Amino acid sequence: MCSLHGGFGAPALLLVPSVLEKINRALKIKGYLILTTPNIASLFRRLKLLLGKQPIYRHHVREYTMEEVLELIKGAGFNVVESYYSHINDLTYIDADPEDYLRVKSYKDLIRITAKRPTKVNILRILAYPLVKLKPSLRQSIIIVTTKVKETKLKTVERW
Repeated sequence: MCSLHGGFGAPALLLVPSVLEKINRALKIKGYLILTTPNIASLFRRLKLLLGKQPIYRHHVREYTMEEVLELIKGAGFNVVESYYSHINDLTYIDADPEDYLRVKSYKDLIRITAKRPTKVNILRILAYPLVKLKPSLRQSIIIVTTKVKETKLKTVERW
């Protein structure tokens, strides 16, 4: 969702509804849209901001909270089937050999890799993972599964 942008000249809040409207037009009624996007409220983005660093991933114009994504989705004529925070990125953004990286499926794997390669990234991941496991809203990715329920007409709203 966030990677579909028109560059720095197009406000992200105006473009995303337009993209969702185009997806809506392309889908049949009851067709599925599975959307993933980074969670701006994730633990690591909060920590980066506290350290005075830009928390937004360099390939995104804007990132969203779960509530913002749900509002955009519903406004575009989709019905939310399921919404959740994925733990995948919280396990996979690590420093590992390719063969180890492909086998990461659990916290035990993360600990094993960190024992083998105790880098800052890996140590931060093993320290943070129990917290993001307990509080899913601190995870890095938002997943939304939706179905198309109606055709929509895009309302142009300019936001400053």
